[in-house]
Parts: sequence; structure tokens; C-alpha cells
Amino acid sequence: MSDRAESFIALARRDLELARLVSTRDPGNAAFHLQQAAEKLAKAVLDVEGIPSGVTHQIGALAALLPADHVLRPDLAAFDRFSAYATSTRYPLPGGGLPRLPTKDFLAVGIREVASLVDEIDDYRRERRTGAKPR
Repeated sequence: MSDRAESFIALARRDLELARLVSTRDPGNAAFHLQQAAEKLAKAVLDVEGIPSGVTHQIGALAALLPADHVLRPDLAAFDRFSAYATSTRYPLPGGGLPRLPTKDFLAVGIREVASLVDEIDDYRRERRTGAKPR
């Protein structure tokens, strides 16, 4: 295990904070940062397990790299609904129109769900690294 997982978690916290800050004024960028936070948490768990994550932004594909019985796999897989926001709100539609933005409720629920796992994943990382019990 490396400090890479710890860095992923720290970056996920930053993205989550940015999602919170802009959620009411800029839902497209909030969705992007929410997706980034969830992706980085998935990559942190994979790093702890010694599983290469590659460069995909598809959170479901990242979760699927974990063993089927991994305790965090279902929670991470549920975040796949954010995967499209890695790019979908950041570029015009193929026909030239503006992308559809997520609702405030979608963002609020998503931010809450991702935030609820940050400390749990950090505790998991620490426990796996040191053998200590999570707080």
C-alpha cells in the first residue's frame, strides 16, 4: 500500500467541498466535482487493495474490479450514476445544444451519499495499512 490512497481521499474531499460550494449556482460543475470525488474514492479503495485502476472515469467499472464480496463494492457501484458527469455537463451536445443539468435534489442527495463514505474509506485505508481498528 502507498500514500496514493491517502492522496486520492484528500483530493476527493476537495472535490466534494467544491461540489458543495457551487451546487446551487453551477449545478453542472457541481456534478463534475461530485463525480470526481466518487471516482477518487473508488480509486483509493482499489489502491489499498493493490488493484490497478487505470484511467477510466466509469465508477461502476472501477467498483467491478473489486472482489464480489468486498464490503465497499456495493456502495461504490451505486455511485456509477454519477459517471456520466465526468464529461456530460462540460461539453456541448453533439447537435450543439447545452447539456441538461442535474437537479438540486440529485446533487444534494449525491453529495450527502459520497460524503458519508469519505471517513469510512479513510478509516478502511488506515486499518489496512496499520492493522489498527477504525474509529
